[in-house]
Amino acid sequence: MARISIFCISAIFLAAHIYAAPMTAEDMEFYRQVFEEVDPDFVLDNERILRAYLKCFFSEGDCNQHAAVVKESIPDVLSTVCGSCSEKQKGIFKYTLNKFIPAHPKDWEKMLSIYDPKGEYWPNVKAFIES
Repeated sequence: MARISIFCISAIFLAAHIYAAPMTAEDMEFYRQVFEEVDPDFVLDNERILRAYLKCFFSEGDCNQHAAVVKESIPDVLSTVCGSCSEKQKGIFKYTLNKFIPAHPKDWEKMLSIYDPKGEYWPNVKAFIES
C-alpha cells in the first residue's frame, strides 16, 4: 500500500489516538497507517497540500478522511504530549514539529490558539521536542 502522507503537526501531529470505545483490528490498522506510515516531508514540503491540511485543522476548509482523523487527535496528542503514541509515532511527532514550527511560526501560533488557548500544553510539548 502506498505510504500515507500527512502533515501533522499532529498534527501535529502524527500520533496515535486510541479512544475508550473498543477498536476493531481494522480500526487499529487504519490508525497505524494514519500515524506511522507517514512521509511528513511530502506534506511539509508541498505548500498546496500543507495549506489544505491547515485549513482543515483551523476549521476553515473541508477535511479529507485522513486530515479529519489527525484533527480529531490533536487535542489528546498535545494534552498528553503524545502519551498514547508508540516510539515510532513519538519520533514522527517530534520530527514534524521541529520542522514545521520554525518554517511556519504564525501557523503554529494559530494551532496553539485553537488547541491550547490557555497555554497549558505548550511548555511540555516544547520540552519534548527539544529533548
